[in-house]
Amino acid sequence: MNAMSNVNDKIFTVCMLVLFLLIVWGMFLCVLYLASVFVIPLGAPSREPLLLSIYRIGATFLILTVWVIVWHRLATFWLYRVLRRDKGHGGSKGNDSSS
Repeated sequence: MNAMSNVNDKIFTVCMLVLFLLIVWGMFLCVLYLASVFVIPLGAPSREPLLLSIYRIGATFLILTVWVIVWHRLATFWLYRVLRRDKGHGGSKGNDSSS
């Protein structure tokens, strides 16, 4: 019975990690698209003001920074709340030397 529970936990963990990676990958593709919307027009010769070009680059860095922050918070939530299910088995609750 305990072996079946252990297998189910491993399957759940693998599925949740795959789902997490799919979410992060989808977010990354969205961020790349948004960055391309701002950066690609900079390569075309146009007569737009320099300030607008600087705003485009700043917006791209802002988007990337927000993505990193969201990714970090999602990873923290996912790894500590979703994958660490306290059901009385797995993990060492009393022997944690990091706390």
